[in-house]
Amino acid sequence: MKILEYNGPWDMTLGEAPKPEPGPNEVLLKSESVGICGSDVHGFTGESGRRKPGMVMGHEAVGTVVSIGKGVTSLKPGQRAVIFPTLGCGVCEYCKKGWEHICPNKRILGVNAGKWGAMADFYTCHERQAFPFTEEVNPDVGLFAEPLAVATHAVNLMQPAQGDILAIVGAGTIGLALTMVLRDRGFEKVFALDKIDDKLALAAKFGAIPINVDRETPAAAIERLTGRQRLPGVFEAVGAAATVRAAYDLCDFGGTLVLLGNLAKEFTLPLQGVTSNETTIKGSYGFNRDDFAAAIKLVSKYQKTLEVLISGTCTLEETPGVMTQLAKGERQAVKIVIHP
Repeated sequence: MKILEYNGPWDMTLGEAPKPEPGPNEVLLKSESVGICGSDVHGFTGESGRRKPGMVMGHEAVGTVVSIGKGVTSLKPGQRAVIFPTLGCGVCEYCKKGWEHICPNKRILGVNAGKWGAMADFYTCHERQAFPFTEEVNPDVGLFAEPLAVATHAVNLMQPAQGDILAIVGAGTIGLALTMVLRDRGFEKVFALDKIDDKLALAAKFGAIPINVDRETPAAAIERLTGRQRLPGVFEAVGAAATVRAAYDLCDFGGTLVLLGNLAKEFTLPLQGVTSNETTIKGSYGFNRDDFAAAIKLVSKYQKTLEVLISGTCTLEETPGVMTQLAKGERQAVKIVIHP
């Protein structure tokens, strides 16, 4: 079978490997759709340090079950599944609380779960990672279960009060997913901040109020539209030190800042401001199984809306070139889908 092997920064090649066999409690899937995530691009360049040479990436995935290993009861051959990429150890205190996503010994498909992720003709995963997915929905759209679950988890962490005015710094895939989740929950005033007009146009289409930070000062624009410069809840979905500070500056006294961006190694904030303003800062990483199940329902509910986020498709052979274009900023995309 074909695999897309990561050899090191800026180096990804098409290779051949034997088709894997499912072990106990595992399923073998044939790839239908694989999403190129921003974290894959940062791994491709070596910027994040989260991808290791010799591996196959791919954690946003929809596939068809080909065969099942001993003990599998929840799936059968021929069934479509959308992949929950994380597998916790199952025995630590975090897993027992349903916090599999922060298990210290978790394995993530396409990140640290062994050689093969989903950027291949076939791949295996534990049956707990394969959620049944309807044949009535475009498998490419099913890939948005992952970012929508990330957004669902972050909103659940913030727990904004109904009627709160909120802001999202970053209108990429996660920022758009946050917009969709918040609007689905009835929040009417959600600001989206970014520098790229195309992304802001999509955010507006999803129901956000767009602010181009290169043309307007966010606090001034928000004050003009709401009468206040700071907001009770702000999400940061970029992961750069400067955007974390920008998000903090928009957060009101007693407000909550939720950080989803995961690129910069460190950032600084004014300690006296955090303490005297009683700012709550929460990190948000991934999602749990309940978040993912809720996201799958959103995918079915908003299939037609989500289809506009698919910026293009490519084959495994074309993927290294696409990765390079994305990493160099030569191509702007919300979601590129690989069809192995």
